[in-house]
Amino acid sequence: MKRLLLLLTAIFILASCTGKDNSDKNPAEDKYPTPTEQNLVVGFSQMNHINPWRVAETNDLKRKAEELGIELIILDGESSQEKQIEDIIELVALGVEYIILAPLVFEGWDEVFSTCRDAGIPLIMLDREVDGIPGVDFLTFVGGDFVKEAISAAEWLIEKTVSSAKIIELRGRERASCVIDRERGFRETIEQTEGMKIVISEYADFERIKGQRVMEEIILSYGRDFNVVYAHNDEMAIGAIQALKAANIQPNVDVIVISIDGSKDALKSVIAGELGATVECTPKLAEQVFAAIMRNELGKSVPPKIIVPERLFDKSNALEHIDEAF
Repeated sequence: MKRLLLLLTAIFILASCTGKDNSDKNPAEDKYPTPTEQNLVVGFSQMNHINPWRVAETNDLKRKAEELGIELIILDGESSQEKQIEDIIELVALGVEYIILAPLVFEGWDEVFSTCRDAGIPLIMLDREVDGIPGVDFLTFVGGDFVKEAISAAEWLIEKTVSSAKIIELRGRERASCVIDRERGFRETIEQTEGMKIVISEYADFERIKGQRVMEEIILSYGRDFNVVYAHNDEMAIGAIQALKAANIQPNVDVIVISIDGSKDALKSVIAGELGATVECTPKLAEQVFAAIMRNELGKSVPPKIIVPERLFDKSNALEHIDEAF
C-alpha cells in the first residue's frame, strides 16, 4: 500500500511540474510520502563536481534518494565525455535499474543510448539536452529551458540599458547544449533591438577563476569600450566582477553584469549592488527526476521533456528569495 501511495503521489507531482508554470513557486518544494518499499538501484553519472551548481545538484539527488529509500550510485565524470561513457557502461554492468546522466556535451552519446536500450535500462537526461530523441533514445529530459533563460536575461538588459549596449559575452563550455541555447536565445532577442551589440564572446568554462582571467584579458586587449557583461552562469559573472573591480571599473555603474543560475553567491552580489540580475536555473531537480521514475514504475507514460520554470532575480526581489538559493 505504501508503494502504491508513493507511485500515485509521484504522478501528481510530475503532472504539476509539467503543467502551467508558476513562477512564484519553487519546483523543489513538493514532498513524497516516506518510507518507500521500491528498493530501486539508480546510477547517476555527474559530469564533474568542480562547480557549486553541480555539487548542489548531486546533493539534491542524494537527499531525495535517501528520503525514498533508493540506492543511488554516483560516478564523477571528471569533465570527460569518455569517462562518462565508461561510467555508464559500468553502471549497466552493475545491473542498476535506472541511469541518470548529466551530459558534459551535446553530441556523441550514441553508444550510451544503444547500451542502455539493449540492457533495458531507462535513461534520464538531466539538466542538459543531447542530440538524441526524447522518449526514444532516452526516457525523458529533466531541466530548465535554456533559451527562455537567455531571453529573460536579454529582455531585462534591453530595458535596463534603454536599448543601447556593447556587450561582452562569457560563454560556458564548448559543445554544451546550455551554451548553445543561452547564446542563441540571447542573440536572437537583442538582434531585434537596434543599439544592442555583442562585441566580444569568449569561453570561460563556467568557472569563477576562468571568468576572472578571461575578463582581465579582455580588458587588457580590448580596452573599456563596453558597458555590459552577459555571463552564461553566476560563477563566471562573479569572476568577471572581480576583474572589473581590479581594473577600477565599477560593476552595475560603469558596466552592468547579468548572469544565469540564481546561486546564493549571485543573489548576495545583487543585494550588494554589484551583479545586476541573475536568471534562475535551479539544480534542485530531484523531485522531478524521481517522480518520473516512479511514474514509469507504475507503467504510466512519462513526458519526453519535464521543464522546470525559471525566475529572474534583481534588486527588487533578491533579498526575498535568497534563502531558497543553493
